[in-house]
Amino acid sequence: MFKLSGKEINTVLSYIGGASGRLGDFTYASHSQFYPMFCGLDIDPYKYEGTTRQKFMKILSEAIPLSQAKILQGIVDKYPLTYFENHLENEMINISEYENKKRVLDSIMSWIRQLNGQGLVEINELVYNFEFVQETLDQCQTLISQHNCRSAIDRAHTALHGYLKETCKKADLQINLSNPKIQDYWSKLKQEHPLFLIEHSQSHLPINQIVNAIAKMLENLNEIRNNRSFSHPNEEIINEPEAKFVINLFRSILQYVDQKVAT
Repeated sequence: MFKLSGKEINTVLSYIGGASGRLGDFTYASHSQFYPMFCGLDIDPYKYEGTTRQKFMKILSEAIPLSQAKILQGIVDKYPLTYFENHLENEMINISEYENKKRVLDSIMSWIRQLNGQGLVEINELVYNFEFVQETLDQCQTLISQHNCRSAIDRAHTALHGYLKETCKKADLQINLSNPKIQDYWSKLKQEHPLFLIEHSQSHLPINQIVNAIAKMLENLNEIRNNRSFSHPNEEIINEPEAKFVINLFRSILQYVDQKVAT
């Protein structure tokens, strides 16, 4: 499980800047306000000993991975690259220091993705790399990195829906419905795509039963997307562990279909 090490935390400190116990332009008050305002975390730095810099290091090092990601995102929001561009223009830093800030920012964004991605299925490069699908997958990952899995369910659903639709179109498979649902495209592919052949040997029976269950699974996932996600102003949103599970299902089905029809 990925978690920030002391070396990485020191790199974050170098990005923020500050000396003699200071942390950027943080004051005691603004440091206290930072966690609820920028990170959505209930953390009270007044409970920690030391300077603002020491308190920040202690809080960041002790935080769980998801909270570390939120703190890093809060730092990026508070200190975007434009903040240092202004410093460069005002000759508060030189060009070499500014370029180093850019490199460190890239590292921080990578760490945010890793910290937020704990337990998530990774999407390998798709054989059928449709532009719309890739863009939607990127949007999904951005939402996960900057917010949480709950906020990304709609994009994960749209990515799979779009992939199944484009794959049917590529194979010239027509669906005679005015507004096909995600499970309609899946059924069409499974039943009629020339490369989606199902083995009927006895040894393959358990796999066939799992594959046949995907249709009902997609029906339930569609219900979750419509009525338990941020795709609409729903009163109840599923919790983060279930949201991560749902996104893993979307991703697993997408990769399975991609590998199946592209063989």
